[in-house]
Amino acid sequence: MKKVLSVILSLLMVFALAMPAFAAYETPFEDSEFFEYGDYSIHYRVFEAENEIGQIFMIHGFALSSYCWVELASLLCDAGYTCVMADLPDFGYSTRETSGMDKLPREDIMHELMVSLSDEPWYVAGHSMGGYVAEALAAKYPESVKNLLLYGTGGNDNDPTMTALMGNDVFVALMGPLMQLMTRFDFLVNMFLRMGLNDDEYAAQYDVAKITEPLRIDGTGKGACYSFSMLTNTDYEAIKNGKPVLFVNGSADSVIPDASKNSIREVLPEGSVDYVVEGGGHMFIENKAAETAEVTLSFLAANK
Repeated sequence: MKKVLSVILSLLMVFALAMPAFAAYETPFEDSEFFEYGDYSIHYRVFEAENEIGQIFMIHGFALSSYCWVELASLLCDAGYTCVMADLPDFGYSTRETSGMDKLPREDIMHELMVSLSDEPWYVAGHSMGGYVAEALAAKYPESVKNLLLYGTGGNDNDPTMTALMGNDVFVALMGPLMQLMTRFDFLVNMFLRMGLNDDEYAAQYDVAKITEPLRIDGTGKGACYSFSMLTNTDYEAIKNGKPVLFVNGSADSVIPDASKNSIREVLPEGSVDYVVEGGGHMFIENKAAETAEVTLSFLAANK
């Protein structure tokens, strides 16, 4: 029960970033693209390298969107790697889950987007919950993945009780309005950013609208609950028997439990890199982008 309450409180804090109003944007960025898959419309952005030497597919974490990759993707793009940043269903500017839609074929959607853009295998990057998706995608479609690049994440072992709760229609119906109510407290926005970044100065100048605008979209709260309840368990054997992995975490990350990180560390195949960003919070891919890019480029150079 304590674990259930802890997750609920965490979700409430995350959704406190949203604002009561809603403004929809057909093309939120100049480089916005959309990929259609069944009932889903998936928003993504492409940073195309001039002299491409590789391609990276980037999957964001819970309550975030493609925007969280911009700092890191810009550096990697300058170094020759085309970066595609996709919004998962229920987040960013992609379709929200509804009761009338097929239940979330998340890995299939991301894979179809990848192969629609290129016949070549991808480096697949995942941050936080996006790391769980990346792990599941690599296990299901190994032929399409060169290497996993995992940031601020670990292994995912779904608690059946939590999964049932987060996917329960009554729970979802109650949590949606409650999450919306929490958006009225601006101090929670700063609390979340400072916790996630572990960097007060960076948090103070952060463009909060890049997070809050997509969270304004109708159905985000309900969709996020359904989405969280349908996460695929990590296939540790697939990681152990797969290709080298880049595994990067922040030393001050208070979101991902050590047990979750260690479950990946225990199965990293030979040639993997386990790197810790000193002082990095959960969102280190943004305010520690230069250091993250450096270790990433070193790993990519060794795994061409």
